[in-house]
Amino acid sequence: MNMNDLNSVQWGDTEGLQTFLLENAMQHQLFKRTLSAQNKKVPSFNLFDVQVENIDDWLLPHQDEHQVFASYLGLSNPINLLDMNWNNEDQFYDWVSDHYQIHASIAQALGV
Repeated sequence: MNMNDLNSVQWGDTEGLQTFLLENAMQHQLFKRTLSAQNKKVPSFNLFDVQVENIDDWLLPHQDEHQVFASYLGLSNPINLLDMNWNNEDQFYDWVSDHYQIHASIAQALGV
């Protein structure tokens, strides 16, 4: 798991965002497999198939998975990751930071 790819993406860097999205999808896949091995059912969305220009379509299933992870792991309900303007640099960096912290908490709770 490469947590750095979740935290180092730069605003306006399309290639870096693609790297972020790929790493995010791989982490979600690991989280789902780990929970599934514990007989916990997690809705599975295809987070690999995302196009940067349609990122808003990706945000809802992504948020849904985070809420399920938090519920199963007894973590506080994650912030609303849908509530962000991707065209605002400050909001982008706040979102990336918050999202990174959520993934770090999930990884720690799962021991992965």
